[in-house]
Amino acid sequence: MKYQIARHKSASPLPQSSGLNLLQQDICLPAAVLKQQAIQHNLNWMQSFATQSQVLLAPHGKTSMTPWLFQRQLAAGAWGLTVATAWQAQIAADAGARHIILANQLVGKANMALVAKLLQQSTEVFVCVDHPAQVQALSDFFQPLQLNIAVLIELGVPGGRCGCRTEKDVMALAHQINTLPAVQLAGIEFYEGVIKGPEPEQAVRQLVKQAVSLMQSLLKQKLLQYPIQLISGAGSVWYDVVAEELSAALLPDQVKLVLRPGCYISHDEGIYQQAQKQVLARSTLACSVGGDLQNALELAVYVQSLPEPGLAVLGFGKRDAAFDAGLPAAVALYRHGELLTTALQNCETIKVMDQHAFWRYDEAVQPQIGDILLLSTSHPCLTFDKWRTLWLVDENYNLLQELDTFF
Repeated sequence: MKYQIARHKSASPLPQSSGLNLLQQDICLPAAVLKQQAIQHNLNWMQSFATQSQVLLAPHGKTSMTPWLFQRQLAAGAWGLTVATAWQAQIAADAGARHIILANQLVGKANMALVAKLLQQSTEVFVCVDHPAQVQALSDFFQPLQLNIAVLIELGVPGGRCGCRTEKDVMALAHQINTLPAVQLAGIEFYEGVIKGPEPEQAVRQLVKQAVSLMQSLLKQKLLQYPIQLISGAGSVWYDVVAEELSAALLPDQVKLVLRPGCYISHDEGIYQQAQKQVLARSTLACSVGGDLQNALELAVYVQSLPEPGLAVLGFGKRDAAFDAGLPAAVALYRHGELLTTALQNCETIKVMDQHAFWRYDEAVQPQIGDILLLSTSHPCLTFDKWRTLWLVDENYNLLQELDTFF
């Protein structure tokens, strides 16, 4: 048989491109796989939630940076996409997004040039501002190009990330924007995910109310110059609370209410599963959607070494999976293509190195070298970014398609 040179680290060396199956060792492991059925379920679930909440979705693309997923999110009904950098905005536009929120401050001429090119191609881009110097720099760059850049004033919290800390600062910035050419105020943006403390839900609701109040002031004073007006917030933890507060706000119909969760696309069985349990405990509407978000991202690895009783060394490490919010947890063990067990609750990944993981297993599990272990991860953003290419699989782990990422 004539084998192929690998294009990426989980590629298949086999000459055929169809009929491949992960459990038959047809690709190099470790591999990151997306389960098609769970992806489609998550797309439908979140879009249904947004529709019933009377808000729009602009999912955060930095989670996956996978154009195939971007296209599916847009096809499912997303109004646009959210990104964190000018490069990410370009990838989102190439995937078909016509409305892009750059939920970050746009700084630097090269970054501004990327955004200018998108504007020249009739892509609508909204960028965040929180300081007079930044607003001036945007005006100075875009005016000679005869382009108008839509800006959202970011409302922040003390000790948080970016954003104006006071309502006075927000209003002062709004008035400055109205004196400058090429920058046009479109609304308010906030990110509630940085809020901590003993009563975070109350603090999140207060931040959303504050953002709504500022939006009302901007409307009353006729400071919104851009044709499209919007207020936007919500990561993947408090999206239900933000949706509830925004949909209840007294804002004109022309103001778009835009949520930006990103991790729902793959979900996980770690920190976002815990967050989703809280959503379902808080939100009657979320419960009414039916079902729940499903983990769609798995890591497939080999049992590589059995150096001690009860200890296996697995063929993956920090280069392959997130390890910042809990280590990957085994969900299924296969041998020669057949399922051995999913009863792995008493097993634990205890340590990861660059290319190795230490896995403690109980007496009921007797792994052999060459067995395939499937693991779920926590915090999908930092698993996606370890991979140039993912595999889309069906429920039997038939390999359907290679999906490139653009981190």
